[in-house]
Amino acid sequence: MKAKLLSLFKKWASWKSVLFFFALQMLFNIVIMPAFSGSNQHDLPTLDLQFAYTPERAYEIVASYTPEMRQAAAFTRLTLDIIYPIIYGMMLSLLLMLTFRRAFVSRPFADAAVFLPWGGVLFDYLENICFAIIFLAYPQKYPFIAQLAAIFTSIKWSLIGLSFVLIVVGGVKWLLTKK
Repeated sequence: MKAKLLSLFKKWASWKSVLFFFALQMLFNIVIMPAFSGSNQHDLPTLDLQFAYTPERAYEIVASYTPEMRQAAAFTRLTLDIIYPIIYGMMLSLLLMLTFRRAFVSRPFADAAVFLPWGGVLFDYLENICFAIIFLAYPQKYPFIAQLAAIFTSIKWSLIGLSFVLIVVGGVKWLLTKK
C-alpha cells in the first residue's frame, strides 16, 4: 500500500499539480465552505480554525450559532469537509515530494515525510465526526466528545504546521544545494 501511494505521489509530483490543488484549496476556502456552512453570513468563530480550545469554549461557540447555522455546520462537516482534507493533503504531500526529492538526494526519510500531511487529514476527519455530534446534539452537551474534538484539532494543526515547516526546510535546502 505504501509503495503504491509513493508511486502515485511521485507520478503526480509537479508544480502544475501543486498549483491545481492550491487553486482547489482556495476555491474551497473562499467560496465553497463559507457558502455551504453559512460562515459567510456571520463573523462567529469556527471551531476547526482554532488551534486549541476547551470543551466550555466549544459549547460557547456552538451556543452562539442559530439552529440553522448548527445544521449547516454539521452538514458541511459530514459532506464537503470530507473532500477538503484530501485536497490539502495532496497539495502538502506533493510539495513535500517535490522539495525533498530535490533537497535530499539520498533520502531514507524523505519518502516517509510525504505521509505526514495524511496524519493531519486523519485527525481532521476525527475532528469532523466530533463536531457533527456536537452540532447535531445541541443543546445536549457531550463534554468528552468536545474534549476529543479539541485534542483532534490541536493534533491536526500540529501535523499540518509540521508539514509546512518541512516544506520550507526542504525548499531552503534545495535552494542552497542548487548553486
